[in-house]
Amino acid sequence: MAPGDALKRRPAQAKAEPTTPKNAAAHIDFASIMAIRDPMERMQAMIEHIKNLPVDQIGKMLDDLGNSKDPKTRFLSHLLLTRWGQEDPDAAFASLGNLSAKRNGSQANAILGGLASTDPSRAVAWLTNPDNNAQHQPWMGYSLAQTLSAEWSRQDPEAALAWATSLESGDLQTGAYSGIINNLLESDPERAASIAMDVESNARPKLLGQIAETWAEQEPGAAVDWAASLEGDERRVAMSEAMAGWAQLSPESAANYLNDLPTEQRAEHVGAVARSWAERAPAEAAEWLGAQPEGESKVDAMGHVMWNWTSQNPEAASTWLAEQPPGESFDRGVAGLAKAATHAFDDPEAGVTWSSTIHNEELRTTMTRHTLGQWMEQDPAAARAWAETNGVDVK
Repeated sequence: MAPGDALKRRPAQAKAEPTTPKNAAAHIDFASIMAIRDPMERMQAMIEHIKNLPVDQIGKMLDDLGNSKDPKTRFLSHLLLTRWGQEDPDAAFASLGNLSAKRNGSQANAILGGLASTDPSRAVAWLTNPDNNAQHQPWMGYSLAQTLSAEWSRQDPEAALAWATSLESGDLQTGAYSGIINNLLESDPERAASIAMDVESNARPKLLGQIAETWAEQEPGAAVDWAASLEGDERRVAMSEAMAGWAQLSPESAANYLNDLPTEQRAEHVGAVARSWAERAPAEAAEWLGAQPEGESKVDAMGHVMWNWTSQNPEAASTWLAEQPPGESFDRGVAGLAKAATHAFDDPEAGVTWSSTIHNEELRTTMTRHTLGQWMEQDPAAARAWAETNGVDVK
């Protein structure tokens, strides 16, 4: 009998012996499971193994999986950590050692999510413990609070909201509100917007932008109307995010909407549409963005658009850019093209040539040094010769 056939029969055997469901799959060898040829069957067997694994063996199982970047392996590790957080959070958190966002932030989030799903008050106590410095690390406190409130609000949204409201203004409170709002956006964006409007902190524009983008991916008209009803910086942020979300759904429709706005209103948001559009059709995004009024939003987006286009069709991108008038948008476009030529096509010579055409002295110096440095690693003699001819210092 093949290993896969044996594993397919195992659930039936477990039902016949209800007194030992936890141990029925625990003895299955990890290597045997990974040797199953059918990927769906292999994943199912692994999930069953994780569900039935004795808690005191979770740490070893995680060691067996290692720190692989394979998405499937990382998913299985996440499931293990989540279960560990539900059944033995003290041991799970202790296994991580010193917490930091870069080293083990995702593992801490998985454990906390598991704990919050079964015992949110204990999860809050862990996160807000004065000895837990994770809450004070940049982004870590925000991310952990977001995970906690997201799980808690699935069970008791009012209790989760009361906790978020009780927090002092800062990363924890913003993260807590964000987790609750994320849960509401699919089903009740109006309620999510109402909650965000009650937030009394500098984080409110960010939360409103989060709502606007997700809402626009579902109902762009309603999202844009809501964003337009706001004032000041909140209106600007929410409108740009709404336009970005709309562009994910239909960039042409979002662009047509902006085309009908007065120039001063349109200029603030063209970059949001162009960035999203460039992910799927960079040539069309560049043509549209190039025709828009000059402004900070256009300038910021041009490099992103040109990087995407150059990565797909460098000849067409460079031909189009060479025909554009000089200015800040042109310079950013050249920088994007030069980066793509250097890194996507491993052609730093072309990157240097383009970088040297940038008019803005500071940006020209930065990009020339960057691309020249890459060329030096590839062909130092040619790079030095170019630098000497063009009067550029090589460090």
